[in-house]
Amino acid sequence: MKVISLYILLLLHPVHVSLTGIEYDSMNRVYSVFVKVYSNDLEADIDLLESAGRITGGGVTERYSGYLTDRVMIMEDGKPLEMTLINTESDGLEHRFSLKATGGRRVRSVTVVNRIMTRLYDDQANMLLFSFKGLEDGYRFTASDTLKIYNVK
Repeated sequence: MKVISLYILLLLHPVHVSLTGIEYDSMNRVYSVFVKVYSNDLEADIDLLESAGRITGGGVTERYSGYLTDRVMIMEDGKPLEMTLINTESDGLEHRFSLKATGGRRVRSVTVVNRIMTRLYDDQANMLLFSFKGLEDGYRFTASDTLKIYNVK
């Protein structure tokens, strides 16, 4: 009976997770970024940032771009890269975004910051798939662990 009760509680508890993929194209020095989040969580987090004045209105594309560039960052040797929103897709349940950023020539370290929905949920998990030249890694960001440094020299 206890197992059944635990199973029912787990089914009722919502999952708070996002997926981010970052792939570096060394020939063109371009980072391709893919982000996938649940739509209802995304809208709640955007509303929270708008009410705090962290992002401001505009059209739908500007709203998503402002959110993503505030919550996901790539830095080379401590210098933030400017990301551009390329594509947005939604099926009502999930939102999928494609972004890109141009990197430098000689890079020693790449820092990834992921704070998607960390203000909303203490149990938020933001999964990262990172690929830079021969380095491939998976990482799990949490509400208290939002930064990962990769030595790529």
